[in-house]
Amino acid sequence: MKILQGGVPKCGNFWLYEIIQKILYKSGANTSSYIEKHPIYSLAKTWDLNFPGQARIDVLEITDLQCSYRISSIFKMPVLNLKEYVEQTNHVWTHSPICKRSRDVFNVFEKKIYIIRDPRDRALSAAKYYCSDYMLKYFPQEESEPEVFLKKNFDQLMHEWVWHVWDHLRLSHSLDIHIVFYENLLSNFQQELKRLTDYLEVDLEDDQKEEIEKEVSFSNMKKQNPKHLKTGTSGHWKSFLSDEQIENAEIIAGPLMQFLGYRSGSSRIYFNKSSSPAVFEELKQELILSQKQRY
Repeated sequence: MKILQGGVPKCGNFWLYEIIQKILYKSGANTSSYIEKHPIYSLAKTWDLNFPGQARIDVLEITDLQCSYRISSIFKMPVLNLKEYVEQTNHVWTHSPICKRSRDVFNVFEKKIYIIRDPRDRALSAAKYYCSDYMLKYFPQEESEPEVFLKKNFDQLMHEWVWHVWDHLRLSHSLDIHIVFYENLLSNFQQELKRLTDYLEVDLEDDQKEEIEKEVSFSNMKKQNPKHLKTGTSGHWKSFLSDEQIENAEIIAGPLMQFLGYRSGSSRIYFNKSSSPAVFEELKQELILSQKQRY
C-alpha cells in the first residue's frame, strides 16, 4: 500500500503520521522509508532536528516544476522518477498546496489522507513553531516572540489555511482523499481510527486499536517529542486571540469554517466528500466576497 498524507503545517500532521505508522506496523506492513536507504541518512541521524526520528520520514515537496524529497529544512533533492521513488516507501508526508502536478502525483498513491484543524488554533501553533529555537536556527527572522509574530502574520496564516484546505476538499472526491479532523481525533479517537482503518482497508483487533490510542496519546508523544509538541488541545484560540484577530478570522475564513462546522459549536466536525463541484465554486465565491471586507 502506498499512502500520501497531507495537511497545512501545524494541523496535527506529526500526530497523523504516527497513527498511520502504528496502523502499518500492527497490520504487518513494511514501514521502512526511502530516505533510510539513502547515503545521507547515516549523517542526517546526527543532525539537530526538531524531533527524534525526523530524519527517516519521507517528505515530498510538490510544485508546478518538480517534485523533491527532503529531510526537514536541511537537505533537499529532486525526485527524478516518481514511480521509482514511491516503490521504495509506503508512507509519504507532504505540506504542499495543490498545484499543476498534484493530480499526477496523487494518482501514483493508492491512499491519500488529509488532516484539517481549526485555523485559529493552527495559527497559534504555527506562531509558536516559527519562533522556536529550531526554526530560528534554520529560518532566521526578526521576531522571536510568538505573540508578535502572530500579530504580524495572522492574516497570512489564515489565507494559507483557507486555500490549502479548500483546494484539497474540492478534489477529495475525484482523487479519493480521506479527510481527517484533528478535533475528532481528540474527541473520539476510536471512531476516527475506525474510519481511517476502513479507508485503508486494514483490519486490526480491538486490543491493537486500544494500543494505538495509548501509544499516540498526547502525553506519551510529548515525552518523546518535547520540542515539537506543545498543547494538544482544541479551542485554545478563545483564550489567546484578540478580538480583532477573531474578527479577521471570520472575515478571511468564516465561510469555510461554517462549511466544516467550526462555527456551529458542534463537538464533531464533518465533511461530505460527495459534494458537487458547484458547491465548492459557490464556497469560493463566498470566501472571496467575505475577504473583500478586509481588503
